[in-house]
Amino acid sequence: MQTPIRKATFIIRFWTDGNPVDDNAWRGTAEHIGSGQSRQFQKLDEFIAWLRHELAMTEKELES
Repeated sequence: MQTPIRKATFIIRFWTDGNPVDDNAWRGTAEHIGSGQSRQFQKLDEFIAWLRHELAMTEKELES
């Protein structure tokens, strides 16, 4: 059986008001186009956690 192709589309905006080398200086917004879910984040780690969650949800939708 062939593995299905998995795709997800996001609009992501990043900006920094501090040192760009510092992960905690990055702010942003992200929107998952498929689900319409959006999120503002104050730290890069928050964005990465949200992105992982959205991709996991995409995977669950493919399985159903």
